[in-house]
Amino acid sequence: MSPRYIAYFTIPFSGSGNPEPVASIRQAADQLRTRARDPRTGCTEQSFADLYLITDEQMLAEAEEMAGVGVPFGDGPDLRITLGPRGGARIER
Repeated sequence: MSPRYIAYFTIPFSGSGNPEPVASIRQAADQLRTRARDPRTGCTEQSFADLYLITDEQMLAEAEEMAGVGVPFGDGPDLRITLGPRGGARIER
């Protein structure tokens, strides 16, 4: 399955990661829960993933080019997935 979103995961004490293509919102939520359960950081409400809908191949190229520097899309994320205190995912549009 080809990616539909570019995800940026942020976990407290780990910082933001590089952009990662994901196929679905569910896949991004599962990855966020897995990362937040890392025993070094713990699952907190500050963990989140920003998702940007991929509209063309240029978006993927720009995200890869800006990896480690920042997010190259100025309008903000299309979706944000946050975690509750018990690790449940919440989607903000």
